[in-house]
Amino acid sequence: MRLVPNPERAWARPAHLEAPAGAAIDLTRAEIARRIGPFSGEMEVLSGGLVNMNVRLGSDQVLRVYRRDPGAAPKEASLLARGWRSFRVPAVLSAGEDFLLLEHVPHGPLQDTAACGAAVGRALAEIHGVGFNSAGFLGPDLAVAAPFADCMGALRGYVASVLDRLDPALRGELSERVSAFLDANAGALRELASVSVLLHGDFKASNLHWLASGELLVLDWEFAYAGPSLMDVGQLLRWGPGPEFVAAFAGVYREHAPLPEEFERWAAAFDLFNLVGLLEGVAPGSRRAIDIRGRILKTIR
Repeated sequence: MRLVPNPERAWARPAHLEAPAGAAIDLTRAEIARRIGPFSGEMEVLSGGLVNMNVRLGSDQVLRVYRRDPGAAPKEASLLARGWRSFRVPAVLSAGEDFLLLEHVPHGPLQDTAACGAAVGRALAEIHGVGFNSAGFLGPDLAVAAPFADCMGALRGYVASVLDRLDPALRGELSERVSAFLDANAGALRELASVSVLLHGDFKASNLHWLASGELLVLDWEFAYAGPSLMDVGQLLRWGPGPEFVAAFAGVYREHAPLPEEFERWAAAFDLFNLVGLLEGVAPGSRRAIDIRGRILKTIR
């Protein structure tokens, strides 16, 4: 069975997303006990988010420690407890200042099939069914705590600042071309960004999994915010899932939420804001840089 393409599995973690200075790379049993009490079972460090550590404890629990932004923990806990109907999330068993203790849900990878595409479309439409009056960053109560005065202005400002910080080789190749593309499409992008919805913020194959029950499991909500729906769609379609997956996704999504004409083109345009951010701190010759550079150039040609 073909899986949804995901070259990001092979990427190295960029230096600026490593643990803060002085932070432990691995959790000792004492550090686990300090958070959840004495624990004597087996431990396994799991792959997962770039800025968190996920450790499976025994067979049925995952300790998720927020190494860079502990403030994301209560927001993610609120999202996991929301009572989603069309997909699964792990239950929150306990929480603390910098951690969540979660139910471990056995799962497999997302398959590149119409059935999975339909399930993903249903899930994303439900997530995007939560609307906001303004784009911006969410607080623990899932209200917009830090609104963007101008959503597209905020996104353009973010991209400009990251482009300025890129390795000179990447900056020289991409900066003017990305800026020119965004300038040429500014009016359409602004119109498409005029409605703000709940964004998962990292809606891609590495956070979407398939259960034996035929349900979709959605993990890693720490980047959730309010913004234009095509940001999530762009992440989902970034590496080119097959036409059956995409058609099923779009068909089911459109039963519950709008998608514009040429949504794949516009989703790729919005994903530029994500892709440029993923280049920060990355060496030009790395697998990560090569993949992202190729995806950006394909979009802006």
